[in-house]
Amino acid sequence: MNDDAPHQSHAIDMVIDDEDNARAEMYALLGSLFYQPPSKSLLSIIATSAAICNDEPVSDFCLAWRALQQAAAQADAEAVKDEFEAAFIGTGRQPVMLYGSFYEAGFLHEKPLALLREDLTKMGIARRGDRHESEDHVSALCDVMRLLIAGDAGTPSAALVLQRDFFRRHIQPWHAQLGTAVIGASQTHFYKHVAQLMREFFAIENTAFDMG
Repeated sequence: MNDDAPHQSHAIDMVIDDEDNARAEMYALLGSLFYQPPSKSLLSIIATSAAICNDEPVSDFCLAWRALQQAAAQADAEAVKDEFEAAFIGTGRQPVMLYGSFYEAGFLHEKPLALLREDLTKMGIARRGDRHESEDHVSALCDVMRLLIAGDAGTPSAALVLQRDFFRRHIQPWHAQLGTAVIGASQTHFYKHVAQLMREFFAIENTAFDMG
């Protein structure tokens, strides 16, 4: 995704607070992990980061984050790459689908994708030319949420109501099914922890939107 065209008039000032910056970074991390297997460097960053849940009370999100940290510390980058390819690429049909249309409609490139594309057009968000996945891939949706929260060069962040509406229309209806599929897959090990973190983070997002 990119920001070739401006958002509608829902935009707010580009300066965002620490909490929103942390949200944007978590979306960026999840988007990266579901787009491609993590490098040795990224695994090290995850394992050693003290910025997340450093002084927080124990919560399901923090437990999921610390479990991912431990998995990252013990992981071999090549083994995680093999896991990613086995689970999300495979030969023939992928064992675990990462596309919203599959979970909402049972097939790829169905009505949920068409509705998503309509909303992205209204927001002035264009598909990035170097991306081969359709816009309902979980990594692409995380990328959109990151953009809505933090903005980008020439693109201001979006109002909370727009963030909430996009999340609830295009992520909330199916992410739990995705998490279950990843966690239950025989091909996954490291990515079970990624899926659990996604579950807990999205649960926090949904609750926060209720309070916003």
